[in-house]
Amino acid sequence: MTPIQLFGFIIGAMSFLCIFAAIGMTFYLGRTKMKEIDKLVYGFEIPSDSIFFMMQRMSHYVGPFVCRWCAKRSGSLYIRDHFDKKFQRPFIITHYLFVIGGSLMILAVVLDKFFLQVT
Repeated sequence: MTPIQLFGFIIGAMSFLCIFAAIGMTFYLGRTKMKEIDKLVYGFEIPSDSIFFMMQRMSHYVGPFVCRWCAKRSGSLYIRDHFDKKFQRPFIITHYLFVIGGSLMILAVVLDKFFLQVT
């Protein structure tokens, strides 16, 4: 195994690790903390517990938590102001895990396509 193949394998493994950790955290947050946000936004808990629906809500709710400008732009500033930083931190970490995992996956594909096919 050449060093670049080992590097590609490590990048791919890290991407899957980040994605699976983010999916697990999304499942945890959907069962616990998203219900509090749903009560604030809609006035009731959303009964659907599908992981795909949780991922969609996660992407909707993390915008106001990540940056104030996004919250003002989307009209969700009240969500950001209502919850403290300790409540917001797991949402932000999960969002960045998805971003890092996706970026590493793209990097692994590029490494495989352009560098590993030469040998």
